[in-house]
Amino acid sequence: MTTKFVLLVLALVASAACLERIHFQRRTFTREEYNFEKIAKHLRAKHDRAYVPTSEDAYNEGLSDYSNAQYYGPIHIGTPSQKFIVLFDTGSSNLWVPCSNCPLGNIACQMHNKFNCKKSTTCTATGATFEIAYGTGSMKGVVDNDIVCFGNDNTMCTDKTQGLACAESEPGITFVGAKFDGIFGMGWDRISVNNISQPMDQIFANSALCPNQLFAFWLNRDGNDMANGGEITLCDTDPNHYTGDIAWEPLLSEDYWRINLGGVSIDGESYTTGNTDSIVDTGTSLLTGPSSIIKKIQKKIGATPLLNGEYEIACSKIPTLPNITFSLGGKDFVLRGQDYILQLANGNGQTTCLSGFMGLDIQAPGPLWILGDVFIGRFYSVFDHGNRRVGLATSKNSA
Repeated sequence: MTTKFVLLVLALVASAACLERIHFQRRTFTREEYNFEKIAKHLRAKHDRAYVPTSEDAYNEGLSDYSNAQYYGPIHIGTPSQKFIVLFDTGSSNLWVPCSNCPLGNIACQMHNKFNCKKSTTCTATGATFEIAYGTGSMKGVVDNDIVCFGNDNTMCTDKTQGLACAESEPGITFVGAKFDGIFGMGWDRISVNNISQPMDQIFANSALCPNQLFAFWLNRDGNDMANGGEITLCDTDPNHYTGDIAWEPLLSEDYWRINLGGVSIDGESYTTGNTDSIVDTGTSLLTGPSSIIKKIQKKIGATPLLNGEYEIACSKIPTLPNITFSLGGKDFVLRGQDYILQLANGNGQTTCLSGFMGLDIQAPGPLWILGDVFIGRFYSVFDHGNRRVGLATSKNSA
């Protein structure tokens, strides 16, 4: 065995050691689980700086879209570690999980894993109050400091000064049936509530642990592979999950993962005029854009309007639907009918097909497109913190 070969093996081992994989849990959704009106309210509260929630925005409406997002997996908090399933959300910037002292009447909290600061030797209860206003103030709690670790082997961790919110009050029925315990925000610190740094900041600061300051999402769209929902990789990408080169688009601002959308077209016809902002958001299931443009797209694909911004299409038409092209990073990214149509089971055993597009007029910093799971499911998505950019490539299981 040559010295050169030994060094190559050692380099590969070292590289693999710096890559953390978190496998996503997979679920399917029913027609009853989608409510476009509630999703719109959630997204406005999340992304529209000019939006002021009204008194009709009940607490149980604010987080409805999180029920339809699919990116959730394990983290561990404290010493000894307490395990939680969290939704990894690039459209927010705070980590929160249910708190052990939440009231018995809070059903959502009681049905999920709860963090107990007193049972962790590394936890510090700061006593600071915390509130995230998803709609009209959906989650309230206190701030604790403790170690946060990713995955199941606890090799990639923060130190004990990491801040997190311990939720003492959760909204209505939204989280009662949620498959995850809390939310792990992966946006930029500028939009963090209470100016709490998100855990990835500490991971990125350790170059020995994380030589590449990025994370990447792959969502498995293979309906026959129910055991694997996809995965997030920390500190490196995984070429096994995408084909071709990664196209890079620089960030427009360090708040959300906000990049320039060069254009949207169908059959060579442009549906946008000039560049516009877009946010790559793993915390929403849909793809939204200005209402006037989305209406034209719905008409083009032959979708029929229902209530509250929903559009239905005959499932038999999916194979013949036109491709829709998004220009990002100097490259065209094409969504097919099977990508942008949601096939949802009804209670009667039949399937309803809804358009995955929704019109949403964001005032500030709008006009704005939100590229949620409808888009990310088709394209491997890289969030490069170190180089302030987003990378996209065709996911391998959807090529």
